[in-house]
Amino acid sequence: MQSAVFTTLGLFSVSQELSGMVMAHLHEADPEVVAEESLCLAATATARAIEATSSSGQNKLSESVLLAPFLYRDYLVGSAMLETEDAAKADLGAEIGERLERKIAFYGTQLPKATLPTGTLLKNAMLLWMGRISPPGMPNGPEERLEASGAIDRMRGHVRLIAAHIRHVETAD
Repeated sequence: MQSAVFTTLGLFSVSQELSGMVMAHLHEADPEVVAEESLCLAATATARAIEATSSSGQNKLSESVLLAPFLYRDYLVGSAMLETEDAAKADLGAEIGERLERKIAFYGTQLPKATLPTGTLLKNAMLLWMGRISPPGMPNGPEERLEASGAIDRMRGHVRLIAAHIRHVETAD
């Protein structure tokens, strides 16, 4: 339970930080696209860090982390339905869910199962992430934008922290 809470807090924190870091540099970017892509990238990287680090194979925790974007979508759509008393908002949830499925699948192919997402592997996935969130016609390439944002260092730190926590919890048991 402790690991679930810790990883969830980390996942949402790093997703929000990545989104904020990028939006500070890419003023023309679509905030919804940035948020969805950032959450799906962070969820996949977090799940892979758990899979690669856990000696007990915390498959349920990893699977739950990959479901976090969908549960968050359900929460946001449910909140919108309650606020507006508009049941038609549920249709919006299905559309968002389809987008999230594609994004999770994309990052799942970039960050292989049970492989700690560090080094070139993480950088390459984040370069693709930067390309996917950047508006067309940018004056520089995704590598320059990624470097300027500071996002890769933040994600590296997140992956290291999740891996260290999983190791700590398992050795304490």
